[in-house]
Parts: sequence; C-alpha cells; structure tokens
Amino acid sequence: MKKLISTLFSLLFFIAVIHAQEKILWGAKAGYNYSASAFTTTVDVKTKPVHGGYIGIMMKVPFDNRLFFAPQMDVSYRGMSTDSLQQNQFSNVTEFNLRVMPLLQFDFTNPSENANTVFVQFGPSIGFGLYGRQTKQNSTGTPLKRNLKYGFQDYGRYEANLHAGIGYETAGGFRVLLDYAHGLGNMINTDGGGALKYRTVSLGIGYWFGK
Repeated sequence: MKKLISTLFSLLFFIAVIHAQEKILWGAKAGYNYSASAFTTTVDVKTKPVHGGYIGIMMKVPFDNRLFFAPQMDVSYRGMSTDSLQQNQFSNVTEFNLRVMPLLQFDFTNPSENANTVFVQFGPSIGFGLYGRQTKQNSTGTPLKRNLKYGFQDYGRYEANLHAGIGYETAGGFRVLLDYAHGLGNMINTDGGGALKYRTVSLGIGYWFGK
C-alpha cells in the first residue's frame, strides 16, 4: 500500500514537471486545525472539537494557464473527544497524522500579470497515522489511557480525505488559506467499535520562496 501510494505520488510529480513551462515554486506552510468529528456507535455520539495545527511543505507547478499542480505534505495534529463513556468505545483520540496531498490550484488572476490573486484549491489527500493517544473504556466502562493502537482490528492508520479551500496569494509569495477536509473512511476497524469520521477546518499561512 505504501509503495503504491509513493509510486503514484512520484508519477504525479513527474507528469507535472514535464508539463511545466514556467518556474516551479517551493514553499512552507503552517496553520490551525479545528477538528470536528462524526462518531456513531449504536447511537449518534455527541463529540467536542479538538484544537490542533499543521506544518509542512508545498510545491506549485504551472500546468495550464491559471491551473497549477500544487502537491503538499504536512504533519497535522487532530482528534476526537466526547463525554460519553460507553463500554468498549473510544472517548478521546489525539493523533499526529502525515498527509500527502496531490492538489490542484486555480488562480483567478493570470500568472503573466504577476499580481495578487484569489485562488481555490481542491483534491484528495492520503493520511498516515504517526503517533497518538487514546482513551477507551473497558468492558466495565472504566476509561483506560494508552498510546493509540493501530491495526486491522483497532484504530486505522490510513485514511483518505477530500479537500476544498479558498485563499489569497500576494505577488510577493505570501498566502493565506481556509481549507475544509472531509474524511471518507471509518477510522475504527474494531468489530462493533462504531464509526468515526473526521471533519477538519483549517486556517493557515504559507510562503513561496523565491517568487
């Protein structure tokens, strides 16, 4: 699975570079995450937001006029929290997640104008769980805290998201972005463990070097 994703991402980079007609930009980004979640067991569980953030790198490759290939990679902190203490269910999860994002960006101002522009950004991402903490109730309902356990019958290490964002970018390379990431898969693999999907809103800044 990891080799396949790595190969696909490398192929996307290669195709983008082949099509590039102008300067390729590299940048850094960081921001704030507001992690909401949809958690369902035998009932819909009310969850509380978890505040986190992200830091990473990004690339901007001219593709077709105002359309750019904008792959990104970052480490994101997110989670889920609830006051519901059901037997054999999670009540708290926090996690550092590596995200690989082969996104597209559309600038509303033509690049030849070298001016400030509003832009939209969209596409998928693949997430890889790095490390986390969990609180899960045992069969008597007692909360137990431990490192987050990944596995086919535990918490899922891999996930997919769809991203949609809008931002503003200056001619000098500074950018601000409001992004929404919609989790597509259930993060809990345990039989009878419920369904947990993340809904993350991010607000961040970035900078293109050498623009």
